[in-house]
Amino acid sequence: MTVRGSAGWLESDGLTALDAGELARLVDRTSERELRHRLIGGVREIALREIFRRMPEYLRPARAAGFDAVISWQITGAGGGGRRETVDEYWLRVHDGRCTLESPGATPPDITIRTDPTTLLRIVTGNEDPVLAVLKQRLSVRGDLAQAARLPKLFSAGPL
Repeated sequence: MTVRGSAGWLESDGLTALDAGELARLVDRTSERELRHRLIGGVREIALREIFRRMPEYLRPARAAGFDAVISWQITGAGGGGRRETVDEYWLRVHDGRCTLESPGATPPDITIRTDPTTLLRIVTGNEDPVLAVLKQRLSVRGDLAQAARLPKLFSAGPL
């Protein structure tokens, strides 16, 4: 059991065992500073891999009907040290109510989303509004903005 304020759950061996609801509560209780500190190195890699591996499970097929886009997610701070100029890229395709992981560069993206791992984790767990993240310049969106605006409604909170 995790104590309020403790981020021990943010260790590589415990992160993958959490269900979406439990993770959302823990992210909400953990300070942003602590999240940033913990989401580096191996834990960062595991968290990102789990987020994008589980993303198809959280697609709402009925809401995604007729939606067709390739989304390039650029997560800053790759390579350790929190450097913002290096990124990890994850590509998703949402097409006819399905979501699949794509190889980066296989198809030009319709939407490119750039953010840091902490903001991404807070958004996918429902602890941060993506529109506010854009306004705070913690998340940037390029490409088809009309389709990008639909993304929050296509996914339920909790892809990790």
